[in-house]
Amino acid sequence: MVKVTLERPWTWVAAAAIVATVLGAGTALSYVRTAQRAVVKSLRDAVPIAFELERVAQLTRELIPEIQASQKVAAQLEVEVEYLEREVKTMSDSQDEAKSQMQKLRAALDQTGESTPDERHTFGNRTFTRAEVEQDLSRRLERYENAAVQLQAREKLLATRRQTFTAAVEKIRQYQRNHDALVEKTESLRGELKLAELAADAHQIDFDHSKLQAAKTLAEEVEKRIRTVQKLVEGQTVGGDIPVDADSRPVSRRFDDYFGQTAAANK
Repeated sequence: MVKVTLERPWTWVAAAAIVATVLGAGTALSYVRTAQRAVVKSLRDAVPIAFELERVAQLTRELIPEIQASQKVAAQLEVEVEYLEREVKTMSDSQDEAKSQMQKLRAALDQTGESTPDERHTFGNRTFTRAEVEQDLSRRLERYENAAVQLQAREKLLATRRQTFTAAVEKIRQYQRNHDALVEKTESLRGELKLAELAADAHQIDFDHSKLQAAKTLAEEVEKRIRTVQKLVEGQTVGGDIPVDADSRPVSRRFDDYFGQTAAANK
């Protein structure tokens, strides 16, 4: 007879192979999964409910650092959005001012119509030729176009940061609501568990009825004995009729009278 020892790893492999061969791989795997679930459920059921509630409370407390970290990120995003908003506004105001100045230069060129060699334009008490005005307008327009590209990029970045900040704030709020709901639920479950424990304790109250019956029987016996003593006392104190005709003569006279009468009767 071959003795199988499961202390060695290869014996487990061999046993699993035999089971898989006999039952089929799918059936054997199903057995393993079912057994695993049964073991996990048994272990979980063995854990006290109060301990599980404490685990929930601990996990809920561990959410607080994550919420605080997310709030810090949201605060940084908010500051960044504020700085971008100021930067975009400054750039936009600068572009508006540059556009206004270019419009003045362009309007001056339109006033003279055709270009002439002696055409002059006065700005800030200074006189400039048409060519100088055109060159200045060309430089300004080039700077404006470059600045417009940068402004557009900043505006896109600002829009993205705003969306990210809004999403972060909403996520934090949702996380906070979930946290508060878990805290409230945990406290509610603790209260329900306490009530259940009190109800269970009430149902577990039990008396030894045999001892109770013995006490009742003994009490009845004691009562009977007391009643008996009372009856005896009543019998001694009450008695029968009063001895009105009782003979109070001395015994010698009663003897003589009795036997004298007896002797007379015998003659």
